[in-house]
Amino acid sequence: MKNGRLKAAATAMVSAIIAAAPRLANACATCGLSENDHASHAYRASVLFMLASPYASVAAIGGITYFVYRRATREDRKSTTK
Repeated sequence: MKNGRLKAAATAMVSAIIAAAPRLANACATCGLSENDHASHAYRASVLFMLASPYASVAAIGGITYFVYRRATREDRKSTTK
């Protein structure tokens, strides 16, 4: 029982130290960089691209589907009017 409490206390202390020192825990990729650093700018730009890519994919699939549908209905209208 005593060994379990000691292990829990040690785990709590290590967790508190890591939570208190983000540089030690490497919590953020840009925490140690200055505002004008090239790596910081590149990291933020890559995050924006990753956020935008699913929306761009859905928009492209939707646009292709719309144009294929419009082409099919236009050809159906031409064939029924003849």
